[in-house]
Amino acid sequence: MKANMEGYCKDEIKMHLAVVPSSRHIETIEIQEGISVHGSIVAFTVLHRVVGYLEEKAIHSYIEYLKDIDSGVIENVCAPATAIDYLRLPKNANLKDVITVIRGDEGHHCDVNHFASDLHFQGRQLKEAPAPVGYH
Repeated sequence: MKANMEGYCKDEIKMHLAVVPSSRHIETIEIQEGISVHGSIVAFTVLHRVVGYLEEKAIHSYIEYLKDIDSGVIENVCAPATAIDYLRLPKNANLKDVITVIRGDEGHHCDVNHFASDLHFQGRQLKEAPAPVGYH
């Protein structure tokens, strides 16, 4: 399961980076998303908390990206076909739609990791108490 999850995370990171055109915000996001910590080295409580904080930083970077689109610093171009397919967006989606969906995805990851850290701190496992609907 761990190998499958690591593969999934790496694939998702690659897709997020592939579907977002290059900008000054992407460098920050690449660094945050590209950091890999192995659970066998770090306690799960710490691991999930750190990942949660990295996701928070990624969310902030995407918010700044959206501000640049809204202010016209970055052109709100048509979404790349890869993004439309991967994110299941309408055919007329634009860059702002792509960034908004990815930011929401990062928000979910942030909440799940903080929730998992809280559970591990309590001496419980995620399978004992799955994240409640609407946790984030």
